[in-house]
Amino acid sequence: MINRLLIVTTRESFERLMSIVSLIALVLIVGIALFESVRAWLTGADPQHLVPVFEMPIAQAGKALGKTLTDWMPDWSIPSPFGVFDVKYTASYIIYEWFKLPIILFLTTYGMTLLRLRISTAWLERTIGRNDLMGAIAGTLMGMVTPVCSCTVTNLYAGLVAGCASQRASSAFLFASPALNEFAIIFMFVIVGPVGALIYVLAGVIAALVTAYLAPFLGLDPSRLIKDHLNRHASCSHVNESLLLRAHREAWSLFKRLFGVVLFSGLLAGILVNFNLTPVAYLKQIGAVWWGPIAATLLGLPLDINAASTGPMLVALHQVVPPGTLIAAMMATTVSSIPEWTMLDRLLGRFNAIKVVLWYATYVMLLGLFLNQLFDLR
Repeated sequence: MINRLLIVTTRESFERLMSIVSLIALVLIVGIALFESVRAWLTGADPQHLVPVFEMPIAQAGKALGKTLTDWMPDWSIPSPFGVFDVKYTASYIIYEWFKLPIILFLTTYGMTLLRLRISTAWLERTIGRNDLMGAIAGTLMGMVTPVCSCTVTNLYAGLVAGCASQRASSAFLFASPALNEFAIIFMFVIVGPVGALIYVLAGVIAALVTAYLAPFLGLDPSRLIKDHLNRHASCSHVNESLLLRAHREAWSLFKRLFGVVLFSGLLAGILVNFNLTPVAYLKQIGAVWWGPIAATLLGLPLDINAASTGPMLVALHQVVPPGTLIAAMMATTVSSIPEWTMLDRLLGRFNAIKVVLWYATYVMLLGLFLNQLFDLR
């Protein structure tokens, strides 16, 4: 009996300590991102560096860890029909994803849960808690200032839903965050001027709002998986426990439920990263055919590539490939990927995940075809 009581007391002390450590980590990450953004503004850096990227400190640490743990490995490349498979780089990238994704999932859920418990319910209901046009706009704006890739956005999406974001607000965020990325905006500005960049932004905002209103049809409602689980945990919570401890327990509860699929999506991302250059070779062959955006979308959707990586590669092709086709390739690799599909499958169910991906594909194809017609530079 005494040993059991000691174990319970030790566990509660450890949970209190970890709740404080998690808060410190969250504050440091947000602080570093804001500091880097302000420094970029003061030093006159490129526009893409002005937007705070909150995942950057975690990503940099993950890349350093992956490199350190794989330095001993010999360079070993395996030819495949889809491109060269680099074993060392794959191992390093998987470690990077396994470090980054779980931390983002946990800290986002922890931060949003803490926000929900600490701030008045009325404030949340007036912003991301609203399930109307204003809520959808709030989710879209939040997505615009949180530019991340597809494998990361689903973890943030789960955290938003756990923090009581409405169906429309969270759905708009899920689309806007990877779709309205600053690299694509800069790409359009450089290739076709400010009008092209403005059209891209307006199209993305409208599509995010459409996604919000299509959410019931698309099945974008993971609240059953997330909120029911958290409610069961909350019903067992102690009345006198601190906000930090309660938020930590709720975040940990959701984290344990999604941890396996997060690791699996990171594994897929590490495998697929080897074939990032394959679409570029195909785009060179496609050239300026009218169906280029359709082919670029189908080629890019399964791949997990950050827009920061695809941008420089695609800029080099703008003399032979129309801008709409290049934008379709960039967006397809950013808004969706096989790792994201695995997370959506867990959160929404397979049928709904397929509907979401088909909606993404339809939008990217139509936008690419429209841009090619509007900016026919041949």
